[in-house]
Amino acid sequence: MTGQSSSNADVVRKVLAHISASEYDELAQHVTHDLHFELPYASAPIPNAFEGRDTWDTMQRATFKMFTSFKNEPTAIYATDDPDVVIAEYRSDAVVARNGKPYRNQYVGIFRFRDGQICAWREYHNPDATKVIAE
Repeated sequence: MTGQSSSNADVVRKVLAHISASEYDELAQHVTHDLHFELPYASAPIPNAFEGRDTWDTMQRATFKMFTSFKNEPTAIYATDDPDVVIAEYRSDAVVARNGKPYRNQYVGIFRFRDGQICAWREYHNPDATKVIAE
């Protein structure tokens, strides 16, 4: 990885660590005010896209309240030809608050950076794995 893509990859690792530590204020510091966040496989009533850091932050906090614990672990991080784009694979290990069931999912995140902060984040996950949340 080049210098910039390496530091951007470090930001992705920090973001995943902040999620695991429930450090949402710190997490929000790594994204731009005009963040574009996409969840192409989101299940209703969750929208497929969120605009702006404040809207995204509200969604993040509400989402993680559904779990008594939520850990994200990066499994692979890839540099691209564009130093402002990082692709990451990660997995979650969580417990659903309402039913105590384990929630485990796998993700591919595409992160676009501007000035060292994430300005766009597209996250693909297995929608079948989310069914345990509603059980």
